[in-house]
Amino acid sequence: MKTHMFYFASFIAVSCLTLISNLSPTISAGQYGILHILLVVQMVVLGPHLILGVREYYAKLVADSDAATGMTSIAFQERVHISTGNGV
Repeated sequence: MKTHMFYFASFIAVSCLTLISNLSPTISAGQYGILHILLVVQMVVLGPHLILGVREYYAKLVADSDAATGMTSIAFQERVHISTGNGV
């Protein structure tokens, strides 16, 4: 869950910086370079990390649900006639 929150917090931060840079009439080349690096890191590092985190979370969820629903097997015996006597 921490992975999800970190990804979305970084996505909001980079989106806000992009919006500010688009609205600002004066932006230096250094600021543009830092913003470009953050966008690349978000796409190349954080995106796949989020995907792997979600896959791990659901794999653990499925493994836990399989363990919780484990049922004991019932062995059925062959039908055997048991006599209870003549006066039934």
